[in-house]
Amino acid sequence: MMWAHPDYPSQGIPALVAAKAAKNQGEPAFMRYHLAAFEARHEKGNDIADREVLRAIATTARLDLVEFEQDMANDKTWQAVGEDHTESKSEYGVFGVPTMAFGKGQAVFVKLAAIPESKEERISLFELIFNMGVKRPYLHELKRVEETGDIGIQLK
Repeated sequence: MMWAHPDYPSQGIPALVAAKAAKNQGEPAFMRYHLAAFEARHEKGNDIADREVLRAIATTARLDLVEFEQDMANDKTWQAVGEDHTESKSEYGVFGVPTMAFGKGQAVFVKLAAIPESKEERISLFELIFNMGVKRPYLHELKRVEETGDIGIQLK
């Protein structure tokens, strides 16, 4: 099974395993890691499939690096990510990250360019996503368009 092998060629799996390794150090450690990983990927453009980048994120998040490295190398951590994927896919229909699951049949895949700075804006965004995803089941997909010059607009 692909989850048991740390060298499986994927852009996302090493980052998911790193997040699981961070979570093994407790919820506060996971939240620090999650925010640092988001910043590294979306604000700095770092390759979060790169093991050195993941280690640097762990350092930024003030994780126990010995424990982090041990969990990253542990087949059980990789297996746990696979089990999470299987459960998320079968239970909620999740196909990618990040997905917010509000209940069975009410999961919403969301891409953010940045995390809103204020707590109020983060709460407002969460409520908006919830309202669009759960209370409006007829809404299937939104995409931002950008100006492309002489050919009009093109989907990103």
